[in-house]
Amino acid sequence: MTPSQTATIRANSAVLWAYAFHDGRAEPLDDADAHAADPRDGGWTWTHLPLSDQRARSFIEQFEPLPEPARALILAAEPRVQIQYAGDWAFGVLPDVQWGLDPGMQDAGRLQFAFCDRWLITARRHALRSVDELRRKVAAGLELDCPAEAWIELIERYVELNEVRLHELSESIDRIEARLLGEDVDPDGLAVGPVRRELSRRRREVSALRTALGRASAPRSGQRLAMLGELLPSLVHEVEDYDREAASLQERARLLHEEIDTRLAGDANRSMRALTVFSTLLIPPTLIVGAFGMNLGGLPFEHNPHGFAEASLLCVVTVGAACALLRRWRIL
Repeated sequence: MTPSQTATIRANSAVLWAYAFHDGRAEPLDDADAHAADPRDGGWTWTHLPLSDQRARSFIEQFEPLPEPARALILAAEPRVQIQYAGDWAFGVLPDVQWGLDPGMQDAGRLQFAFCDRWLITARRHALRSVDELRRKVAAGLELDCPAEAWIELIERYVELNEVRLHELSESIDRIEARLLGEDVDPDGLAVGPVRRELSRRRREVSALRTALGRASAPRSGQRLAMLGELLPSLVHEVEDYDREAASLQERARLLHEEIDTRLAGDANRSMRALTVFSTLLIPPTLIVGAFGMNLGGLPFEHNPHGFAEASLLCVVTVGAACALLRRWRIL
């Protein structure tokens, strides 16, 4: 996209970007051309819109080829991942991740879409990573023959991003497991909780996509776009493979968390056992000291110059006797 075209789109922010495709090659459109684009020469157009801009919403309301159910879903910014059909259009909501500095802190995003054989319309509220990276590839020369192919690329790019992050999380779990199996490691310092939370969040997102693709492959109404007929099964298998890998890693993280909890509980039990034994051994001498501390007449060793030493020896003997009993009862 040239600087002048970029400036035009920014000044007229009804669209974030728009491309006209001819023989798979993309040509950037400015804002006015995006409104007037009507690819009757065998090509197709891709228009990307910001739902936070009222002019973009007006663009959707005035786009006559768009079916009414698709228009309503896009304008409502529906968060539920879904794929529906209306005539020769497919529309719905895809998961994506918002741009962020920390890969582990990326929030879930939603990409509204609608496409037929001549148009692809995408819309979002926040900056999304998968759709933006696909746009960069298109600007760099990626050829897309039809809107359905671009739609497939969006989903595949989203799965790829999750697979990369899944590999990073797997390495984190490997490091935690290696430290846990080592010696002299404080289990309390092994932070597996954040890994489990991110795995759970990412798997929920991909599971929702898997369900939506499964329903789109066999819709209840029996209606399905012919251009998706051969593409959906392989896409479903790809998402299912990722879902299984995520489930396996999530199970590893859960077992690792349980192992850490078991070790922490074992350390706590050993500490409590030591304190209990120590307190038990101190009970007899405590009773003796308490008895000799009574302000009464007739106390043993009261007038004995060696009374303190003899009372101390008695305390030691009682502690030894208590220790012997605990060993005999196999408590020590």
